[in-house]
Amino acid sequence: MNEPVEFVWRYATNHPEGFTLNIQTQQPVTKGISVSYYATQNSFGKESLFWVVEHAQDHESIVGGWLNESDSLYYFDSDKVFPVTELDEAIEFALENEQYAVYDITNDSVIWVSEYVE
Repeated sequence: MNEPVEFVWRYATNHPEGFTLNIQTQQPVTKGISVSYYATQNSFGKESLFWVVEHAQDHESIVGGWLNESDSLYYFDSDKVFPVTELDEAIEFALENEQYAVYDITNDSVIWVSEYVE
C-alpha cells in the first residue's frame, strides 16, 4: 500500500467537487494559482494516481483533483502553485505545460490562458 496515494484517494472521495492538496502536510492549499504539469495531464482513476503522486513528490508535492462531469471520470494532476501576485509567471508556466487554464484557488475561479496571450 502506498500511503500518500491512499490518502489522496480517500481525500478525493470526500471532496468530489475538487481539491488542491499538499501531500507532504496532508492539508488543502487555500491560496494561490494552481497550474498543472503537462506530464500528469489526462490522469484519471486510482492507477493513474500512483504516477501523479510520484511526480508530485519529485516536484512541489501538490496534487489536484476534480470530477469531469462530461465523462464522469475523476482526474488527478501534479500541480505548481503560484502566489496570486504572480499571475504572469503562472500563465507562462501554463503555456510551457500546454495548459488551457489555471485555477485561482484564492478567488475560486478559472483563468483561461488564451485571455492573456496575444
